[in-house]
Amino acid sequence: MTISSSTAAPLVVEKHARRVALVDILRGLAMVLMPLDHTREFFTNYAGNPLDPQHTTLLLYLTRWITHLCAPIFVFLAGTSIYLQLQRKTKVQLSVHLLKRGIGLVLTELTLVHLVFNFNWQWNVQILEVIWAIGVSMIVMAGLIHLSMQANFFIGVCIVVGHNLSDSLTAASFGHFGWLWHLLHVPGFIGGVSLTPPLVLVAYPFLPWLGVMILGYCFGLFLIQGGQKRKAWECNLGLTMLLAFVLLRWSNFYGDPLRWSYQAVWWRTILSFLNVQKYPPSLLFLLVTMGLSALIAAGIESLEEHDIWKRVRGVLQVYGRVPLFFFLLHLAFIHLLALAISAARGENWHWWITEFPRGGVLTGHPRGYGYGLPFIWGIWLLVVTLLYPACKWYADIKRSSRNAILSYF
Repeated sequence: MTISSSTAAPLVVEKHARRVALVDILRGLAMVLMPLDHTREFFTNYAGNPLDPQHTTLLLYLTRWITHLCAPIFVFLAGTSIYLQLQRKTKVQLSVHLLKRGIGLVLTELTLVHLVFNFNWQWNVQILEVIWAIGVSMIVMAGLIHLSMQANFFIGVCIVVGHNLSDSLTAASFGHFGWLWHLLHVPGFIGGVSLTPPLVLVAYPFLPWLGVMILGYCFGLFLIQGGQKRKAWECNLGLTMLLAFVLLRWSNFYGDPLRWSYQAVWWRTILSFLNVQKYPPSLLFLLVTMGLSALIAAGIESLEEHDIWKRVRGVLQVYGRVPLFFFLLHLAFIHLLALAISAARGENWHWWITEFPRGGVLTGHPRGYGYGLPFIWGIWLLVVTLLYPACKWYADIKRSSRNAILSYF
């Protein structure tokens, strides 16, 4: 039986819509989890490292660790979105778009992100985090999309698998070019460790994240496969990455500068085993987070096939359609809540409008400030719930408007 062109066109549109929906839903899940970590940062009463297996609590550890999924999903799907855009743009058009968007994201990091984190802005104090890393990676991708998919896959794998070979290299190893190594691979202060302006702190070196974005771009090839075939790939890939993580992690041989060790009690040993480096993201960090993400993607596909949890998927899809808008909005809202609650309780609310490193969440908390996990979870749910109408409104505007500027948010 043949399918007429009038019938085939809606089928193609429907399949494309389902593929884009998968990207939006998975990205929406990352966006919903993201405020949990930022809420913890603004409101926690725990002064130590929540991932320290010797001293943390199980619930605190899980509250922090689950948000490890956010950045890899966010960056990976940014690469996938580049591939999807290539289906309707020429490579030259897409390169121009990526250059503009990449530069825009870097400027957004230096201005709006800085402002919502500090409620203060000082040009000679800058902290380069995930938005900057995505922006620079997009600028590089403007050139890489002109290479073959095989070449991109090779480059992406080499970066993700091989970048831990350079863990022993420090910024000092490069002399006057140490600043470049900070931007590429090693977090830290450019120009020394002085906490007086001018000050640039690189929190997200971009090279490993570029590798993640490249592999996300290559994933676009699998995204255009049929649903069952794509789901099988996601399951197999997820299980393979998790198995590779377990074997490599067990060996303590390669893939993460943090070695795991046996602890006084068995569950703390598991925490040590799972405590992998995010800054920059090690091979093992990416294997476990992207392995879990692949299985989650397969689960989303199954839910769509059986039309289960349709309302939940629809809500996640809304958040996933407006990632940068939600990112900026939720940071500003959480920060405002911390400021308002501190003022209402007669605490040091000035801390929340003071520039790093003299104050603000990136410096820490005022003395005696902070709340337990139930309060943090409650604020997280409140933030996600209250911001949904704004995200729905903006998603509808983006969908109905032809203004190209809106696509950047």
